[in-house]
Amino acid sequence: MNLPTRNVSYADPALDISVKAASTLPLQISGSELSRGQREIIWAAFRSHLALRTWPDDVLNALIDSGYLRSYTDGALIYMADAPCPDIHVILSGVLEWGWASADGARAVLEFIPPGEVVNLTAVLTDLRSVHNQRARGLTRLFHIPFRTVQDQLDRDPNLTASLLRLLAVRARDLFDRLGKLGLMSFRARLAYQLIALGERYGQPDRDGLSLGIRLSQEDLAALLMASRQHVNKELRWLIDQHIVRVRYGRITLLDIDRLRSISDGKVHTLVSQVPLHRPHPPSC
Repeated sequence: MNLPTRNVSYADPALDISVKAASTLPLQISGSELSRGQREIIWAAFRSHLALRTWPDDVLNALIDSGYLRSYTDGALIYMADAPCPDIHVILSGVLEWGWASADGARAVLEFIPPGEVVNLTAVLTDLRSVHNQRARGLTRLFHIPFRTVQDQLDRDPNLTASLLRLLAVRARDLFDRLGKLGLMSFRARLAYQLIALGERYGQPDRDGLSLGIRLSQEDLAALLMASRQHVNKELRWLIDQHIVRVRYGRITLLDIDRLRSISDGKVHTLVSQVPLHRPHPPSC
């Protein structure tokens, strides 16, 4: 068994924010009622992003005073794609699923977003409509900040606008890098790549390897890979038989990170035909 390398580990800031939010924040409250200690959890989420680290306390307090905390139960639909979306979200606990659904029930997932992320920037900077269906995974706490308040702060300080542009540019670059890699991979390599990415966000080291802290079904993986459940089942079974991953009760453990990385990098001959990658839209930020 190869232990996970330091490049695949649980994101400590996300864990810290989630634990503090779950232990100190109520399920819903107006931002103006939050104590300083509670506000610091939201500050930490903003400042976990290098581009936003210089936003001063008075700006963050103004954003918090105008916003509100709301909690969503597992599976709750927060926004539908193209529905009015006037707020940015700070994810404080749980997971936010971004995706789309067709009229016949087919589902595509762009990503599962952990605590600490500041999202919906593309929606509010364009037409104030959600780019995706946004759904809670587990009990999910979101702090909503009306974009009109953000805009007021941006108008007062051009440096805030520049830092926001840097954040959006970093996310766009990451998106292009991912699309470039995924578009040229075999299906098995794409599955390995996504499992590693999930490990980087949700991995919790244990004695066997890296256990994903998010529970995922084969349908979830199929939606994330934008492929059929049959393809996912076949390739996941191969990874299980090779003792590269383990799946128990919806919990996935990455047992051999080095081999998984080799498959993702195309260094292992997989003898699997290419499965077309279809992404319905570029992701939002």
